[in-house]
Amino acid sequence: MKFLRRFKHIVGVSLALVLLFAAAIPIQAVVKYDDQINTTTDQNSDYAFIQFGDAPIASYEGTIKGYDPTKPQKGKKLDLNSPAANKYGNRLQAQRENYKKWLAKQLPQVKVVTEYAVTYNGLGLKLNGASLKDVSQGPGVVQVGYSGDYRKAMSTSTGLINAGPIWNALGGQANAGAGIKVGVIDSGIDQKHPFLQPNEGMKVPEGFPKGDANLTTAKVIVAKVFTQNPKLTAQAVGSHGTHVSGTIAGKAGTTAPMAKGPLSGVAPGAYLGNYNVFPGDVENASSLFIAKAVEEAVKDGMDVLNLSLGGTPHKGEDLLDMTVNAAVDAGVVVAISAGNEGPGNYTVGSPGTADKVITVAATTNSHSFAMFLESKALDGGQTIATTGSKEGEVKEELNGEYAVWPGADKLACTPISGKPLEGKLALIQRGSCTFSAKINNAAAAGAVGVIIYNNTDADPIPMATDGVKIPAVMVSKAAGEKLSAWEGTREVTITYPPKEITATPNLLADFSSWGPTPNYTLKPDVAAPGVNIYSSVVGGGFEVYQGTSMAAPHVAGAAALLLKNSQDKKLGWGPAEVKAALMGTAHNVDGSVLKDDDDDVNNPLKIGAGIIDLGRAMNPSALALPSSLSFGLVRPVGNQTYQLTFTLVNPTNAGVTYNLSNDENLDLSQTEVTLPPKGSKEIIVSVQNRGIKLSGQQGTPDFKRGYINVTSVKGDIRIPYLYVIDYNR
Repeated sequence: MKFLRRFKHIVGVSLALVLLFAAAIPIQAVVKYDDQINTTTDQNSDYAFIQFGDAPIASYEGTIKGYDPTKPQKGKKLDLNSPAANKYGNRLQAQRENYKKWLAKQLPQVKVVTEYAVTYNGLGLKLNGASLKDVSQGPGVVQVGYSGDYRKAMSTSTGLINAGPIWNALGGQANAGAGIKVGVIDSGIDQKHPFLQPNEGMKVPEGFPKGDANLTTAKVIVAKVFTQNPKLTAQAVGSHGTHVSGTIAGKAGTTAPMAKGPLSGVAPGAYLGNYNVFPGDVENASSLFIAKAVEEAVKDGMDVLNLSLGGTPHKGEDLLDMTVNAAVDAGVVVAISAGNEGPGNYTVGSPGTADKVITVAATTNSHSFAMFLESKALDGGQTIATTGSKEGEVKEELNGEYAVWPGADKLACTPISGKPLEGKLALIQRGSCTFSAKINNAAAAGAVGVIIYNNTDADPIPMATDGVKIPAVMVSKAAGEKLSAWEGTREVTITYPPKEITATPNLLADFSSWGPTPNYTLKPDVAAPGVNIYSSVVGGGFEVYQGTSMAAPHVAGAAALLLKNSQDKKLGWGPAEVKAALMGTAHNVDGSVLKDDDDDVNNPLKIGAGIIDLGRAMNPSALALPSSLSFGLVRPVGNQTYQLTFTLVNPTNAGVTYNLSNDENLDLSQTEVTLPPKGSKEIIVSVQNRGIKLSGQQGTPDFKRGYINVTSVKGDIRIPYLYVIDYNR
């Protein structure tokens, strides 16, 4: 499948969220649940707090029907004697009393020591031997935690990129990234969403707002639209841009229906700019308008841009490649999703192919929500089942008999005549066509539901199933094969509602695109969580999406934090230093549970430099400029020399000796360098292993890739490299 269709000189680029996809590759499947509590080690296990779902009086913004807002207007003090505050306060008190009655009956040893309503909606407890799990079972509880430092952030994805240390360095989570402007070139931002409201005291910077002032706030300071249709505005209709924005800069402390604790974006204090290139129901945008949006964002003074979109890559530089590279030249950090066309080489989409931007692969999150499919065919009697989105979502328990798809096309991509599946659940393997096509073909054959089983050993995923007529779930490949071969009773139950499950974090997502680019350059640059990311959607709700579209905003938010850290410490960092810090300090994906491709652990064509680590990136031991090396095509014969250079920079305030190590593919001009504080040294890197071409040999290019490691007493960094041996020349 292509990200992009070309019509003469106008190129249509599709949002990664709403694309149809071949081979049932996920784009941005939607689930409506969050996951677990995230705690720190600074705890007092004798005391705990619980939180209820509604906002406290001081923060309540009028989202509940029949209850006026109680949050004070800017510049005003909270009036606890107002009718609105009294009415809403009674609601919160009723929640607390209901919980205390439950507590007295179920856990009489637990004592209520404090109650909150104005600045927090919950209770303080002395546990007296009870556990957090015990007290979390009470009515209305959305979060529990020990007394001390406790955070819940973006379904724990901010924990996976180690955002805590830089939040602390910047004066706390709530305002981290304050003053940095992040432009979101996407489908608009719902400026009314609770997750995207300005922090207390946040002010519109001088010269703003820009664009449609009716769609801006002190947080969302730009609202511009880029389209030929004069009737369309910058208002968010599709949720993709709003979800991305929540990941970048969602307000710390926001509560959500299924979250067990307060949510937060990566850079909660940052400003957002809405540059809507997918207004209304537009699913494909011309690269002309996207390029114009990038230019406008640069003119408006954005510090960071996020483009969670992609198109077909081309040899050379296309319009968007050039535009985003020029934006980096102008001093703007640009984060772009790698694409959801993996697995497979050459699948990174444009403009993620641009060399100066930060192109982001997707990795897994630590928790998810899933149902269970119960059957006698399965070991233990059940297996995890993820559901579809919208019309394909399972909304109640399903019971019935399943049948293996009877058509000649076992992947159900071709309709069959008649109603051979009347009243049954169709069992179909993933692959070749979209989930929706399979499900609709099953519905036409009389099925009342569909069980799709994976075609790889990866975990089952949420599915994009818009426009289907019957519900569907996905199970693992192993479970599907057992169901298919089972000769006993074929009665199954699909449980409801979903339950919290633990997933394996820090694995490469099976849909994430791989490099190299058509120009034989190394992409992606880094990886970040992009599976089961819980964030804001249009209308005030929260949903779970997945895709590299969800990974890129983690990096955009990370860039905002690093720029703010640079400002505070007067480091003078620009886009190159931010990229170098993120890449040099990144780490491998977790290969411990990979079943068939441990190469994911150290393959820069899949993960770039690795998963970003903000705690390390804020204080790197060294910087490499550029931060990766792409030699391009290398001939196995001839006298040509293939060399590149990088500058090794000591960003610390002390002299440092660095040791550089390579592998058999490269030769380094120096393997030990001592640099004074803020000093630098150019290192020459030469291709060493060019392969051997036999007489008349033709064949597939050979990818030579790996890392140059730079170690010191101050810490380590690594520099990914790539060259391609072309045996056909």
